[in-house]
Amino acid sequence: MIVDASAFVGEWPFRRLLYTTPEKLLRKMDELGVEKAVISRLENVFYKDLLVGNRELFDIVHQHPDRFIRAYTINPAFPGWEEDLEICRNDLGMRVLRLHPNYHAYRLMDECNIALMKTAQQHGFVIIITIGMEDERHHHWLAKVPDVDISQITSLVNSFPEIRFLISGGKYREVTAVWNGAGKRDNLFVEVARVQGPQGDIEGLCKLMGADHVLFASHLPLIVPESPKMSIEMAEIAEADKQKIFSGNAERLYGG
Repeated sequence: MIVDASAFVGEWPFRRLLYTTPEKLLRKMDELGVEKAVISRLENVFYKDLLVGNRELFDIVHQHPDRFIRAYTINPAFPGWEEDLEICRNDLGMRVLRLHPNYHAYRLMDECNIALMKTAQQHGFVIIITIGMEDERHHHWLAKVPDVDISQITSLVNSFPEIRFLISGGKYREVTAVWNGAGKRDNLFVEVARVQGPQGDIEGLCKLMGADHVLFASHLPLIVPESPKMSIEMAEIAEADKQKIFSGNAERLYGG
């Protein structure tokens, strides 16, 4: 069994992508042997009114509840986010919340996000912090968006040790820096979709943080998902640890 800990459905404004619709995404999941995927609406990276994308996500998952898990997007820097959050929680069944602080132009330790985290902690939400969406060399020349400041991530994780955090879309040096900077790590997880190196990256992560904190993710439709899958399959680690990375840890994170 494989659980995809972080993926998207929808279109990207700067290039044509495959697997952008629910049907195409499901077909790719079947090819990969992925039983379930945690998905967010890709357009919510850029939408101002995120509730539009979140409602669309609700409808998509409602049609495929056995295959998809919703991760709604909230922008705490946008006026009215509190109402959006209540609608997502009360009407749309929010359990997982995704943040894009770089694309939404706020810092994780800003007062607005601290207020959001306090609410998230109160309701037991899982928080996905998305470090980056794609290699900066591929960014549109009018939309250069640096990855999220790692020091801000570690500060937030250390400020809310009871929240379950998934660090998503990070490179090897970024996710290891977050881990090394964290105080309490029981509720801290990383996914490997954009890690992709150096050689022995999966082995290195397991040695540093233990296989219990590493998750498979595809980052579909933005990257080739076979790459992170093969990295885990070919890693020189125990088969039991591979199964944790492919599904067990995601079940524990999202089901706990």
